[in-house]
Amino acid sequence: MFENHPHIIQALIAEAESDRLRYLDLSSFMTGPPLNEVCEKIDRSMTFFSVYVAMEHLKDDLWEDSRYVDKEKVHLCSLVETEVRKYWRDRNREHLKLIDERVESLKIDPEFKSIKQGDIRDKAIKELDQKMFPWAIERVRKDYQEIYEDEWEEYWKKEDPFKPRIEYEYHRRYDMPKPFNHWDSRNPWQQYYFTKDKDNVFYYARGGSGSSGQRYDHGFYGHLFALLNNEKNVPTYFFTYNNRNQFIFNREEKGLYLHFFDLVGNFKIDWKESEQILKDVVNIRDRL
Repeated sequence: MFENHPHIIQALIAEAESDRLRYLDLSSFMTGPPLNEVCEKIDRSMTFFSVYVAMEHLKDDLWEDSRYVDKEKVHLCSLVETEVRKYWRDRNREHLKLIDERVESLKIDPEFKSIKQGDIRDKAIKELDQKMFPWAIERVRKDYQEIYEDEWEEYWKKEDPFKPRIEYEYHRRYDMPKPFNHWDSRNPWQQYYFTKDKDNVFYYARGGSGSSGQRYDHGFYGHLFALLNNEKNVPTYFFTYNNRNQFIFNREEKGLYLHFFDLVGNFKIDWKESEQILKDVVNIRDRL
């Protein structure tokens, strides 16, 4: 299946599929030793390489095909109840205070003496919601009138804003071999950093732009591998997850290529120091 992949990638995937791949835990967001200290101590006898995966948009006509997309049925509350929840969400402190006050008043009511604390709290929340229903109904009615104008009553009856709703969420499948299927759907690309020790044990970290932790890892390991690349070339392997969910090997580069976006920011480093470290690294965006 992966015959056209470089041998080291085949070996990596085999280890990952057997759950023997380990996490490269040399630093973490907001904690951990300085970059230079890690670089000084790292075992130079290990093999270092990076893998860059670019994500294409899935073809439009495949979003209803279960081979490419997982379709999830989601149950939602009514539009009116949604407005009530939004109202209280924007007044969270006030809401909590009113709930606590109502719970205390219900607890001294003989009718609720044997009722569990959680049930009393649920009743207090329901009462507060019910008080807001007239306001929420009017709010939804105005929305219908603005959107549908003269036909708003027809859509009001048809859609019934008091009825619980059902929506469908579509989640693209990431049918890539491990560990590349460890994918954040917010990312148009991800860069992986690998080491292999003398016992042929692989370690990895993942960088991307989807979260602060990913941005930190991309910055830290990107700069660490750049320092190592200044001593000995760190190869980069390029793959594409194409618009038909196929994991395609593109090419191998002998040196380190990095996506420079998000290399600094969450990973704190002086700009001049960063430029000096990255001077021999190729910016992926300049070569795509």
